[in-house]
Amino acid sequence: MRIKIPRKEFMFLALIFLMGYLDWLTTVTGVLFRGGIELNPLLSGLTQSSMMLFSATKLTAVSFAGFAAYEAADITKNAKNWRFLNKFVTGGISLTVLALGVVVANNLIIVFKI
Repeated sequence: MRIKIPRKEFMFLALIFLMGYLDWLTTVTGVLFRGGIELNPLLSGLTQSSMMLFSATKLTAVSFAGFAAYEAADITKNAKNWRFLNKFVTGGISLTVLALGVVVANNLIIVFKI
């Protein structure tokens, strides 16, 4: 039996995973090797006490966000009477990916001292 994965929903999942992973990678690199700091007040203490715990927390949050985006997009595609809902979810996911892109770009500036 072949499992069919919808293209749009999978794209959202992959983009959030990719951007979240790049955020984690550039944050760890910036903090450990370039003297950067984590600006998220909920996670900044973890970068100073345990980078392993920070990594586990950050990557778990990214996984949950990716799967939540996938499920939300999958659920709303069948909501024929709620077209606004589909646009709202797609817009929210797009905004999330854009925000993660800005964070990654900021981290890259720190890592490469641009």
